[in-house]
Amino acid sequence: MYRVLLTIAFMWVWTVGAQAVQPMMMQGAREIALSGSLDDDGEDMGLSLSGRYGFFLVDGVEAGAYGGLGFRGSDSKDLSLGVFGEYNFDQGGALVPYAGGGAGWAWMDRGAADDSYLELQGWGGAKYFFVDYAAIGVELVLKVASEDVYNGYDDGIDWLFRLTTRWFF
Repeated sequence: MYRVLLTIAFMWVWTVGAQAVQPMMMQGAREIALSGSLDDDGEDMGLSLSGRYGFFLVDGVEAGAYGGLGFRGSDSKDLSLGVFGEYNFDQGGALVPYAGGGAGWAWMDRGAADDSYLELQGWGGAKYFFVDYAAIGVELVLKVASEDVYNGYDDGIDWLFRLTTRWFF
């Protein structure tokens, strides 16, 4: 009986706590986000880190700028800068699904050669607000480049999972 009461008490505290979180995604709020991904193209492991700053134009709709830095193997580096937009499907809870897209310019150093290219991104995912001003999330990203820069420099399209941390103020 003691275990049943303890389980009920834990579930009650957990649900009340989850309902108390009100994500800060209202008009005028700002966001700073850091994200990263690992990408294995079969030859080399790649690490990408990015940061972004956004502003909520209306409730749930965000626009802003991003910058990223990536490394693949020992001789390949890339830098990207661009703008993005994102829509958040606020359902009144701590878990918030979203979809977004971005466009930007990127530069890649492949050792002996350099490339600059246009990069379009589309993503969808979910973020979990563990407090009302901070969230962690995961998203599935589709990248389309104007040059063949992905997957061993043979493809202009790449899919990846990205982990994010976000702070709202």
